[in-house]
Amino acid sequence: MPRPPAAPLPRFPRFLLAVVLGVVAACAVLVARSTGVLENGAALVVAVLLVLLVPTSRDLCRRILLAGCLLLGWVPLLWWVPLPVGGLGRVTIGLALLAGGLGAWVGWGERPLRRAARLLPRPRAIDLLVPVTIGAGLVELQTWLQVKTARQTLGMLMSGWDNSAHFSMVNMIRRNGVTTDVLAAPPGGGTWQFDSYPQGFHAVVATLIEVMVGPTRGGLGAELLAYSQAVALLVIALTTMLVAGFCALPALRRRPVVAVPVAAFVAAVFYVGPGATSIQGGIGNFTMACALVVAAALIAVPQARVFAPLPLAALGGAVVGIASSWVLLLVLAAPAVLALVVPFGRRRWAASWPRIVLSLVVVLAVLGCLWRTVVVISRVQAASPLTLTGGVPPVNLGLAAAAAIGLAGLCLMVRRGAADATRSIRTRVAALALVPLVAVGVTIGLVLVQIDANGKATYYGLKFMLGAEIVLLVLLAIPVAHLLGRRVAGPRSVLGSIRGFGGSVLVALAATQVFGLTVVDLADVGLGPEAPGSANLAQQVRVLRQPPSTADLADRVMRAEAAGGLPAHSFFVDARPDRPISSILAAQWYLSLTDTWTTQANYVAAGIRFADPTAGAADQVRWILATGPDTVAVVPFESRYGVLKALDRPDLAYRVVGI
Repeated sequence: MPRPPAAPLPRFPRFLLAVVLGVVAACAVLVARSTGVLENGAALVVAVLLVLLVPTSRDLCRRILLAGCLLLGWVPLLWWVPLPVGGLGRVTIGLALLAGGLGAWVGWGERPLRRAARLLPRPRAIDLLVPVTIGAGLVELQTWLQVKTARQTLGMLMSGWDNSAHFSMVNMIRRNGVTTDVLAAPPGGGTWQFDSYPQGFHAVVATLIEVMVGPTRGGLGAELLAYSQAVALLVIALTTMLVAGFCALPALRRRPVVAVPVAAFVAAVFYVGPGATSIQGGIGNFTMACALVVAAALIAVPQARVFAPLPLAALGGAVVGIASSWVLLLVLAAPAVLALVVPFGRRRWAASWPRIVLSLVVVLAVLGCLWRTVVVISRVQAASPLTLTGGVPPVNLGLAAAAAIGLAGLCLMVRRGAADATRSIRTRVAALALVPLVAVGVTIGLVLVQIDANGKATYYGLKFMLGAEIVLLVLLAIPVAHLLGRRVAGPRSVLGSIRGFGGSVLVALAATQVFGLTVVDLADVGLGPEAPGSANLAQQVRVLRQPPSTADLADRVMRAEAAGGLPAHSFFVDARPDRPISSILAAQWYLSLTDTWTTQANYVAAGIRFADPTAGAADQVRWILATGPDTVAVVPFESRYGVLKALDRPDLAYRVVGI
């Protein structure tokens, strides 16, 4: 005879058990963090496990998608205001509360063992794609994770112009505990350079760094290393979240033969395709926004009910994360959000009053966060920021056009079919056909405005096209998954399973080469990598072997600070004749490394371009000294004598400092 189920515990013993389990779990985390047991990789693994133990879904892949959107969207709010966290930090307290909450939830159940079993997701074969995606990311981004010295890190970061700005914002959060927009004015007056820049991405990176090394800011070299590792880990997490989101789609959940090539293509977009150009170019915030646009669609498409507080909170987190990372991409997320409400059947809107109230609270919270983003962006001083000139993002217009046309056509094909149980989902997939229409419309509008102002398409127009290219390529996999999922039957024999798996792996390998050859070890025989991510990897390996000379700037700054500090109102000029990077970029990196990047300082650093290039470093120093009576030019110590000789102003020698 089967054993009778255990009798439910009475209320008071349940209360005691909940308190004991919650307190023990929370204290265990606090002790482990305080004693240094939970640091670096161990802390990261434990944090991920705690997050994935939250029973948001029975399926692991769905848990990863929901948790990713919730964390990426809502965790940055913790850095919007100063919190009395002391030496523990936000992360330690958050992990302790999470562990304690899980313990208390298990203890409060009428049958605690059953509740404990619910913490573990239901295993599926398709879950194996998660560690495979992580492993592929570790290989492709190995250079970001393997840097050993500050010079190596800075040399690699200098290959992407915007890295100086993003490191500055993360470093300021680490130093002050809040985002730049809520800081007091700089000591010398004026405004911080990035107080008008939404910093959701930077708050997430700062959180990752705190998970690994704690809340106390280390030395400059340690912070540079932690930054590069955190950015790489975030890209891996974003890609894994999307692969898991695709695997959680009903069309793929039980069809690993289709899921494997789909997952390979999605990962290829971010690891070796156009998404890889984002991290190399120093625009990781842009990568995060692109990923969250796709995540919003992955949440909305399979959602059966509109008033579902948890998925709605995850969808809201994706929207908030996009707005606080790269706000223009919100227009691509809008159709995905609107897809949630179709078809307009009464059953999809039916819900209890508590669910309706909670859902409305989520909507109001999202609107409040969007309003805050508007307030931050309104501080931008440029009269027309969308027409500003800048770099040229490497967008492939042909690939973007193909993705737009293909996505629209495939979504319309999915809509056709019988009125079966999948019709509601197919309707929401068909609604994604609006994404390419919006992308094309906004692109045309941006380009026309920029041509009118500058005579050509400029930075933000091209960058939006790159974002559209990435998003549309990944979204292609949604209708493909639903079309193939209905047509690919499960194997009926062992031999059929082997054939299906082998074919699936071959198609997956083919998907990884769509953006060019990814092999990196054949350059000596004239077969170098063609895929952007693989080419970046080969370049970064060369940089790690021989960092550029300017990359010793971090070491020079650390030595100067250890010897007594750097002068106020100082600006760096790399006066060496073999400097490999722009003088402006070197000056901006100095401001970033010294936490002195104000709007006024940026004007001085950017003004170096007005110096006479034929006059060399002396004219750049002359420009800096002319911007104010208290400004100081900082040059490499071995170049100071030559600069002073070329400057021929003995009275200004005290304002030229060597480091």
